[in-house]
Amino acid sequence: MTDLGRATALRAVVKGLDRLGHYGGVLATLVTWLLAVTVTYDVILRSLGIPTLWAAEVSIYLMIAMAFFGVGATQSADGHFRVSFVRDLCPRPVRTALDVFALLLSLLFAVGFTYGVWKLVSFTWMLNFRTSTILQLPMWMLQGLMLVGGVLLILATLRDLIMVFLVGADFRDRTGGGEVI
Repeated sequence: MTDLGRATALRAVVKGLDRLGHYGGVLATLVTWLLAVTVTYDVILRSLGIPTLWAAEVSIYLMIAMAFFGVGATQSADGHFRVSFVRDLCPRPVRTALDVFALLLSLLFAVGFTYGVWKLVSFTWMLNFRTSTILQLPMWMLQGLMLVGGVLLILATLRDLIMVFLVGADFRDRTGGGEVI
């Protein structure tokens, strides 16, 4: 396979990974709206003197879902916290090396996190643990949100790593978050 063919194939992989991250972001947005509806519903009923028993619990679960569904889209948008002032002072080849190093560390963390969550979900599934709350949801469902988030983070980090290899430091230079001074 030629270099051009490899680059084209990698760009197709990046496009697919972008699409998956986008779907995670869309799902996080839908969960955010569902959270807003749930809280609004609870507030209205409380003001009428008819509080719900389930809304606070569901709101917590929705916040967890929102955070973990959105983690991949946040990585793709370079929205995670990153200190880059030393990196920005370096020449382009050093910036690229630092980007690869940082992304490999991020990937290692994401894989370790996801593996740990997988073991936790498997254990919880096997013992059929449930929440000790009113809804008594199976714990694996809630922990599964972390698993999905971990997978989305792995895929988004792989996408960024591929882009750094394709474009170099310019990729992270263009996608950097807003400056805070």
